[in-house]
Amino acid sequence: MTAAVVLTPVSAPVADHVLVVALDGALDYTNAERLRQDVEAALGEEHRELVLDLSGMDFCDSTGIRILLSVRKLMQERDGAVTMASLNARLTRIFKLTGLTSAFTLAASLAEAVAAVGARSTPR
Repeated sequence: MTAAVVLTPVSAPVADHVLVVALDGALDYTNAERLRQDVEAALGEEHRELVLDLSGMDFCDSTGIRILLSVRKLMQERDGAVTMASLNARLTRIFKLTGLTSAFTLAASLAEAVAAVGARSTPR
């Protein structure tokens, strides 16, 4: 059994409607539902944008992808989006093969992701 993916809030210069978190570990069928619950618990009513720093995430299976898409749907319901930063080569390949590069905004670094969110969003 895989250990739970650790979700850690990240301090970044962002507006109040943006939540930045880092994911560390392997995201698979054994812990994907727990991650969804952790993300939903971390989101406040004011959050419309979510930045996921994936620099510490080394694996994601199809169940993990499904959970990431459910988080995307939740953010879209808030008229927001999910931006993912720092995908390693393996995750980048998975996202390209599955067509998820068009479902999420992808950024090479956390700083780039924060800048992208800041450029496209304004609080309600």
